[in-house]
Amino acid sequence: MKELISYLKSLIVEAGELLLSQTVSVSKHKTANDLLTENDLLIERFLIDGVKGKFPSVNIVSEETAADNALQSVSVVIDPIDGTCNYAVGTDRFGVQAAIFDGEECVASMLYFPVQKELVTAEKGKGAFLGEKRLAVDTAKRSGDGVLLISDYYSGQDVPMEKQFALVQALQTTFLKTRHLGAACVDFVSLARGQAVAYICHYHHIWDIAPGLLAATESGCVYAHLSGGEYRYGEPALVVANSEETLKKILKTYEKL
Repeated sequence: MKELISYLKSLIVEAGELLLSQTVSVSKHKTANDLLTENDLLIERFLIDGVKGKFPSVNIVSEETAADNALQSVSVVIDPIDGTCNYAVGTDRFGVQAAIFDGEECVASMLYFPVQKELVTAEKGKGAFLGEKRLAVDTAKRSGDGVLLISDYYSGQDVPMEKQFALVQALQTTFLKTRHLGAACVDFVSLARGQAVAYICHYHHIWDIAPGLLAATESGCVYAHLSGGEYRYGEPALVVANSEETLKKILKTYEKL
């Protein structure tokens, strides 16, 4: 496992640099609100070939070509470009990310932001790091002094879209500001770096969630399903916060809607 973690950290950086060397070419609309670029496929193939070439027995779960694979034994979960729409329109809020699972437990993750040349890594029980700097959230920071991050809104989820909007409206006076950054990797790392105090996430795919959630929790964040119950991979309506106090404010607000 140690060798796989070390290798994937290096491979993620290589993939990010490869991505920067390419021109943007949109292949198609995956959905009405999501794009697929040729480089999503290029970077995914680069990462899969890299992992399989050195660790042929490792199971792969990846967004574009192996989305239906289940976790089994040791798995690498890949998101070749997280924030594809941001990338496609020329903003810098995107990254390349992956997570390593031992069975159904996420044990390591790595998120690389090519434009910023920043690598964030996390290991279960060992902390989260930006380069060599350990990340730790300020658990004493109050919601009124911090930023609430919101993922994209989605219809057909556990929480009806009108209720997603209503929750944000109800929280306006609880937080200093709300922000939509458009990429789960950016949102989770913003939490881990202390640039935000909470994140309401309606994304639900494991490749969107697992890498950043481990970084956030290893930096000291707490999380729950929006209903207040235990969150499981594959579910939407994830809430992550810098403290139990902040988390409870969001959950109680949602409960009253």
